[in-house]
Amino acid sequence: MTGVVARAVAAVSLAAAASLVLGDFRAGQLSLFLSLALLAVSLDLVWGYAGVLSLGQLLPFGTAAYLTARITEGAPGRSMAALALAVVAGALVSGVVGVAAFRRRLSPVVVGLLTLMLSLTFEQLAEQWRGMTGGFNGLTDVPHLAPLGSELGDAGQDLAITVVSAAAMAGVGILLTRPVGAVLIGIRDNERRMEALGYDTVALKIQAYTFGGAVAGLAGALYVHRTGFVSPGIFGFTLATNLVLWTLIGGRGTVLGPIVGTLVINFVSAALADVWLQYWVLATGVVFIAAAVLVPEGLLPRALRALGRPARPSRRPDLVPRAPDPQATSSGGDVLVADGVEKSFGSFRVLDGLSLTVERAELRCLIGPNGAGKSTMLDILCGQQGHQAGTITLFGEEATGVPAWRFARRGVSRKFQAPQVIESLSVGENLAVAAWGAQPSAWSILRRSWSAEIGGGVSEILDRTGLRHRLDVAAGALSHGEQQWLEIAMALAGRCRLLLLDEPTAGMTAAESLEAAALLRHLHLDLDLPIVIVEHDMAFIRAVADRVTVLADGELIADGPVDMVEADPRVRAVYLGAAP
Repeated sequence: MTGVVARAVAAVSLAAAASLVLGDFRAGQLSLFLSLALLAVSLDLVWGYAGVLSLGQLLPFGTAAYLTARITEGAPGRSMAALALAVVAGALVSGVVGVAAFRRRLSPVVVGLLTLMLSLTFEQLAEQWRGMTGGFNGLTDVPHLAPLGSELGDAGQDLAITVVSAAAMAGVGILLTRPVGAVLIGIRDNERRMEALGYDTVALKIQAYTFGGAVAGLAGALYVHRTGFVSPGIFGFTLATNLVLWTLIGGRGTVLGPIVGTLVINFVSAALADVWLQYWVLATGVVFIAAAVLVPEGLLPRALRALGRPARPSRRPDLVPRAPDPQATSSGGDVLVADGVEKSFGSFRVLDGLSLTVERAELRCLIGPNGAGKSTMLDILCGQQGHQAGTITLFGEEATGVPAWRFARRGVSRKFQAPQVIESLSVGENLAVAAWGAQPSAWSILRRSWSAEIGGGVSEILDRTGLRHRLDVAAGALSHGEQQWLEIAMALAGRCRLLLLDEPTAGMTAAESLEAAALLRHLHLDLDLPIVIVEHDMAFIRAVADRVTVLADGELIADGPVDMVEADPRVRAVYLGAAP
């Protein structure tokens, strides 16, 4: 962290030095473009990290600009108070939009269009509300910053805007090198997995969106001081699309990328406007298209890759074993009871009054033909899907209708049918993010260090599968089998009290499947951990299961030890005569 702070201080110092030596005109351009770069960083925070494409990031930006202009035109000495209010106003505007958009779980496309339409609506309101906004002509003669009660000169203001913008961007960059940055990337890449780890992804997206609005609000206040005016066009389509292009071409998800994109494109555009006045807009468009086609990942990631460096360096978390949880190993009572569960998709009934009881320290396999409802039942047992009728009781407490992240916090861990890991993060970061899910409040994520207490069994999986030596490798670069084991390790990394596995040996050889069965039985016995496995491989099932439950057409048709189930004529009929 000391190195990150040192680099941030060096970057701010470099920006200040550039402002002092460039001359009045270039220093003015630098301060203007850095205020816009700060706006691009706010978009990168919510889009590049949290995965929310906000085409209305101009809402907090423009609102803060108008508020700053209104406050300072009557009282220039209150510019510092106006800056603080601009940050608050930006956060409030984005917070309201975020709650409305994310609580309803709107699709990313709908969120993008909603935010864009809100921004364009604000543009129309600003044109009509002449008493407050000055109408079409906007507000002019906005005073300079007055940090000590008296207005700064042009050079002083350019320096102040440059330093504040650079410092704010450095602060965001430092923040995103913390664990919260990895958590947001996890939400961006695989929200379903993050919910299954215990993260309230809706709340975290709202918080990220609100913070992004605060950053945009500061950018809007600095921008209006630099330009000296604000008009309805600050909410308009042109600036909204330019903002997306600056972020995309620079390289989203990197913080520095949007800064580079904004500065390069704006300085190039300004130069083209000077020397090629009639065609500079066309030339700028050609540059945009060329960059998007030739460097789709962004200018900065391409440059770093050419130098043999990753766009986002991974961190090596300190993974330490967690002390045994007395609650997880306490005896007595059923682990999970599903009673009369019904699930339909339209007229197709997947589960028809299914009841299932998972007893403590039990390793059960759930089998049946394709379409029997096995994976759907597993989804319901961990909150990933709702159901029309029936109740779920978890460790003696009612859990019907509880969201997936609450199931996870109560100790239900899930491995999905296809590996669900966070591909952009390293193996070590995946495990750390999984471990933090046990207590994932926003404050704990912000203040924690790069260390994580991992649950029992994780170290053994790492050692026996070779993942111990691949902690710095991106999860997306692992083989299918390695991703399977990483996901199981992630499921165990938190406070796991019940493990649900959906086809954990898919893609493995027969020998690997039997080795997996031995390891899972060892973990089951060593941790006194109840495990429910959906599987088709009968050799694996014979090697691992204490008990087998058979589903067909959404109903339970057999339940008991493996030998008894295999001998059941109803099971033989379902499997078309398949015999052991």
